[in-house]
Amino acid sequence: MMMTHIFTCILFVLMCHSSNAAFTATLPTGSHYYPQNGIIRYNQVLLADPGYNSASGVFTAPMNGTYSVSVTMMSGLVTAHLTLRKNTVTYVWLYTGNEYDMATQNVNMNLVIGDQIWVQMTNRATYLFDVYNTFSAVLIP
Repeated sequence: MMMTHIFTCILFVLMCHSSNAAFTATLPTGSHYYPQNGIIRYNQVLLADPGYNSASGVFTAPMNGTYSVSVTMMSGLVTAHLTLRKNTVTYVWLYTGNEYDMATQNVNMNLVIGDQIWVQMTNRATYLFDVYNTFSAVLIP
């Protein structure tokens, strides 16, 4: 009887864990150069998910659903334009002016298994200023 209860609890935990997709990543400390049309690689992962590849900066949806996606940026002393992309199509824009300006976009996106989202530099080459830049997504239950 006790073993059945333990197995039931383990199964419940595994089901809850596998039914959620979420990640949060940021940039390392310092100012970082990104070329025009370069994908931003948020390689400091704060909340890991197998769907997020920190080497490429791309999140691949592991399951169908509506995801809450957030992008925050700070460009330091230069102007920057970023876009959130879904399968190569621009979804939303972010813009910062000079003097450590910040911008944020929070959107809900319908994704199907295999859809990819990422953040891309869209203006001329520029710098992003360290940990003030984040990229997050979570599947809304």
